[in-house]
Amino acid sequence: MNDILFTNARLIDPSQNLDASGHLAITDGVISALGSGQVNGKTAKADRVIDCKGACLAPGLVDMRVQTADPGSEHLEDLATLLNAAAAGGVTGLGCLPNTQPVIDNAAMIDSLGLRASRAAGPRLHIYGAATKGVAGTEMAELGLMAEAGAVAFTNATTSIGDALVMRRLLAYANMLDKPVIQHCEDASLAADGEMNESETSTRLGLIGIPAIAEAVIIERDIQLMRLTGARYHVAHLSTRAGIDAVRRAKAEGLPITADTAPPYFLLNEIAVSTYDTAFKLSPPLRSEDDRQAVIEAIADGTIDAIASDHVPVDGDAKAQPFGPAQPGASGLDTLLALTLTLVQQHQISLLRAFEALSLAPAAILDVTGGTLMPGAAADIIVVSPDTGWLVRGANFVSLSRITPFEGQPVQGLVDATYVDGVCVFNRHA
Repeated sequence: MNDILFTNARLIDPSQNLDASGHLAITDGVISALGSGQVNGKTAKADRVIDCKGACLAPGLVDMRVQTADPGSEHLEDLATLLNAAAAGGVTGLGCLPNTQPVIDNAAMIDSLGLRASRAAGPRLHIYGAATKGVAGTEMAELGLMAEAGAVAFTNATTSIGDALVMRRLLAYANMLDKPVIQHCEDASLAADGEMNESETSTRLGLIGIPAIAEAVIIERDIQLMRLTGARYHVAHLSTRAGIDAVRRAKAEGLPITADTAPPYFLLNEIAVSTYDTAFKLSPPLRSEDDRQAVIEAIADGTIDAIASDHVPVDGDAKAQPFGPAQPGASGLDTLLALTLTLVQQHQISLLRAFEALSLAPAAILDVTGGTLMPGAAADIIVVSPDTGWLVRGANFVSLSRITPFEGQPVQGLVDATYVDGVCVFNRHA
């Protein structure tokens, strides 16, 4: 069946500022028509008609920050479970960090992983090339060859590039390739051995603090290097008011800077750590309530462009330790949409803004497919019941990584079906 017609849908498309009842048609994997009102005779001659019964029909999510343990630690998450979890979460494209074993710092690794993902016939895997060899932060990797092989961006994954000269050269070279550089912004000397956000709470709990300024220090330095090189620069999982203010000023100046955040940084604060539950140990750490409010404000006003899952496959044994030595990170693919919709239910942002941050903006930042229901675009779409409630239970995740700081939390928003190139890669009711 090459033609599919979705009827009785609430069409959500941030690229057209569209929130209206209507229908959408797919022909040979491409969106061929959409509109409100009655379906015309030509469009109605589809091989398959799907009645959405008022559910939302929206662009699939483009999750721009996902870690995979494949290759190297497939027992934590292999490529198949990663893509299956993405599909179940409404993600049609995902940006994969290069900190695998071996590190994705050469064209051959990108070719291999890309080929395996294409054979899986699921969500699109967008691969980031390592900015430095072995993500060690000392020697620039072969950016040109990786770009030719399909790398959509360059990043040092979960550590900042601390050497300013290396960062300058990286930005200059990435600018020639017209690829963004994605930075985990945290000064290593300030954050060394840190266990949580530095505050009265960290003192009370007896945990080593990471000062919030560790984020802004790197951002401010890199903004200076952006001015020098003209490169596109992206701040990953922005979490502090000081960092947000720096990004906001740079945007006002017209610099090509973008940023994302993740649900823990707008739904949780450092008080959650008071139980010493290692599910709340993240990198960057959960911040103050003022920082959390600043993140919400920045999502609403567009200073923060995108929302990502920050999905980290974590070894249960590495979490089952005292808080200090426990591994940071948590699962995020299964919950990304529902947790973001919490901001809609709290009237912090509109549904259109939510999908802009989850789909249109990350697709634009990475120059990849997605984010629109425009006729002629690839049919990467999802059917969502935004008011359907459920409880977050890690045991029910499709991902093999089932540790979440949102365990037991009631949420609303359930993905009914996910389509990539018009092919159904997930159907909750099948």
